[in-house]
Amino acid sequence: MITVMWKTADGETGEVLLDGDAKWTFGRTGGAEDLTVSVDNPAVSRTALVIRDAGPGPVVFRGQTDNGAKVALVSVIGSITWLDEGTAGNLTAEENRVEFSINDEVLVTIDVEFEQRGSVVERQQSAGA
Repeated sequence: MITVMWKTADGETGEVLLDGDAKWTFGRTGGAEDLTVSVDNPAVSRTALVIRDAGPGPVVFRGQTDNGAKVALVSVIGSITWLDEGTAGNLTAEENRVEFSINDEVLVTIDVEFEQRGSVVERQQSAGA
């Protein structure tokens, strides 16, 4: 189980617990999918970010097209790993914040809390044992 907490540029905040196949999504309103957090900004893709449980840490997928957007995985000491369009990255205990910005304006900041654990396969095998 992971806890996803977010704050938007407009001051909206929230928190959700995810487990299994559940996912947290951020994007522009108007798509086929119900989003966890949505914005009415034409520069934001319909499914700009997706966070879901994986092992050993949650995975962040960047579906956002360029449009001046940057997606950063930020560590507790402030170092940054950038996610390119169409790529994913795993969060770790040290790197558990995601910042989504367009033209240097941070639209949403996401903090993810989780316990370190084995891969999905290792957890499935131990659950079946």
